Amino acid sequence: MYHPPMPITILFAGATALLFGFSDFFGGLAARRDSEVTITANAHLLGMVLLGTAALVFPGASVTTRDLLWGAAAGVSGGVGVTALYGALGRGRMSVVAPITAALSGSLPALYDLATGVAIRPLALAGLGVALVAIVIVSSVGHPEDRAAMPPSAIALSLLAGVGFAGSFLLFSLTGSASGFAPLVAARVVSVLLMGGLALIRGKGSAALNIGAVAPTLGAGALDAAANITMLVAIRVGPLAVASVLGSLYPVATILLARFVLKERLHWAQRAGVVLALAALLMAGIGMSAASPG
Repeated sequence: MYHPPMPITILFAGATALLFGFSDFFGGLAARRDSEVTITANAHLLGMVLLGTAALVFPGASVTTRDLLWGAAAGVSGGVGVTALYGALGRGRMSVVAPITAALSGSLPALYDLATGVAIRPLALAGLGVALVAIVIVSSVGHPEDRAAMPPSAIALSLLAGVGFAGSFLLFSLTGSASGFAPLVAARVVSVLLMGGLALIRGKGSAALNIGAVAPTLGAGALDAAANITMLVAIRVGPLAVASVLGSLYPVATILLARFVLKERLHWAQRAGVVLALAALLMAGIGMSAASPG
């Protein structure tokens, strides 16, 4: 028998979307003032402190080596994803980058569920197809001013970010619920070491931020840490596909901030693609929630 996921899954996945949306906006602002690698290293350093505190306050009942290893792997995938996202947001239009990334990060875990035998309704499959169409549309910029505002490098980084986030969703879903927030701490430690090392190499011995990037980087790090907590709760309580798809609705917040704060404007076809991407996420989320085993 099937029934929709527990309300707590929807609640935490919705909070994840809101927090990630604001975090990405601040990260994008910072990436226009400093290197995306340096920004990720510093943002994740703050996140490591915050998540470490959360793990101490709410310790897991049973943390295994396996949980920590899956968390560490998620740190590599997520670290690459965040760095690529910040790079894309810094180079291109936030209102285009965010839907491309979200369509992949929300759809790929659903495809994983399909491959591993989870029942998926036609509506969810249609949503995955629409997501691919949306990616093509928002990535197709024909006018010179559009190409300048959304260069191929920004599109490529958006796609890489989506794959990186999907990988972290999958890897975190493999951790045990009794491990608490320990896998998140392991992920942050690994991403800080990885991105911090790259920042030191690229910065010739320094990973310090430019003064103009400090405030948005700290905002991005704090919000991202909070989003990871709500995300982990969501994917542990409810089906992975539902949590990942609903959590990937973060472009709504990013697009609204980019529109009203940065005054970004899109070509009519790109606006249609953005709408399709968001519709695809909703279709996949509704379809998967209706097909979730009870």
